[in-house]
Amino acid sequence: MQRFERNISILGRSKRTFDNYSRNVAALALHFGKVPTELDPEDIKDYLFELQKRSKTPSQSYFKHTVYGLRFLLKTEGLPYSYLHLPAIPKVKKLPTILSREEIWRMLQSAELLKHKLLIGLIYGCGLRCMEVRNIKLHTQDAAQ
Repeated sequence: MQRFERNISILGRSKRTFDNYSRNVAALALHFGKVPTELDPEDIKDYLFELQKRSKTPSQSYFKHTVYGLRFLLKTEGLPYSYLHLPAIPKVKKLPTILSREEIWRMLQSAELLKHKLLIGLIYGCGLRCMEVRNIKLHTQDAAQ
């Protein structure tokens, strides 16, 4: 486990991502009673097919996390992706929803607190994501210095 946690920081994955990958790969290992790298690629293909059939949500995140977790496992073990014949998951390109000026104006009018109005204005005016606005740190500095 420590080996994977050390690799995770090297490969740029967050702890939460690592936890999701680990959980899904562990479920696969428990299902077969073997380490995934010891499985026949056909077994993994059948397992992934069953996951996809079971999924009722459009994002199919459990399926994706299982595939990405297996890829992460192969990468940490120094094995090629072709070792388990994992499917490619196409990236869906969606255009963002753009609110009209009228919709933004109504949001600003309905916000009661000044800080909410400021946040809405920053998000819209600067084109920031909610996460980016949440990470803004305000520092006060004395102008005389």
